[in-house]
Amino acid sequence: MSAKLEIIILAAGNSSRLGQAKQLVTFHGESLLARQCKIAKQISENVSCVLGFQAQKMKNQIEDASIKVVINNQWQTGLASSIAKGVAAIDDDTDAVMLMLVDQWQLEVTHYLRIKNLWHKNPEHIISAAQLNNDKMLTTPPVIFPAYCFSHLSQLASGSGAKSVIKHFHHQLMTELMPEAFVDLDIPEQLQLLKNSEVSR
Repeated sequence: MSAKLEIIILAAGNSSRLGQAKQLVTFHGESLLARQCKIAKQISENVSCVLGFQAQKMKNQIEDASIKVVINNQWQTGLASSIAKGVAAIDDDTDAVMLMLVDQWQLEVTHYLRIKNLWHKNPEHIISAAQLNNDKMLTTPPVIFPAYCFSHLSQLASGSGAKSVIKHFHHQLMTELMPEAFVDLDIPEQLQLLKNSEVSR
């Protein structure tokens, strides 16, 4: 029996700093949300998506009916509440969850598979994308948390995400160097970078 991995796509925010909904930004002809859903289904059969801001509009971007939609009515409190909602909604037989952001547009299926494959070899560890910055290891999604982390994740209430859980289980952390994971979409200048990359390809 292979271990059951649930991917949780975190897509509930309103992208206030960007000035438009990042979920709906188009990249090579499709929205970032639709793109992440397609990528996620290539990594695991078990995918859920946490929505909040304009949830119905966002839901229209999810073509695959097998993707479970979870609504976070507290999305304004930050990413932590969406993680908690997503983890609280997973099936009881889930062995681990992978947290996926909606705006990491430089990541392809192969990046996520590197994280998944490292977890398969080390199922008791937290596996996170990372990069070195001034001799300090920084972590970011995609990140896989084994089942022993679920109760901690489901109790997150406010703040930027799951870093407190990683810190709590730091001795169980394994990292995969992935600088592309640190390219996201929060401000207009970053949107311009995305658009420029489309032109240059």
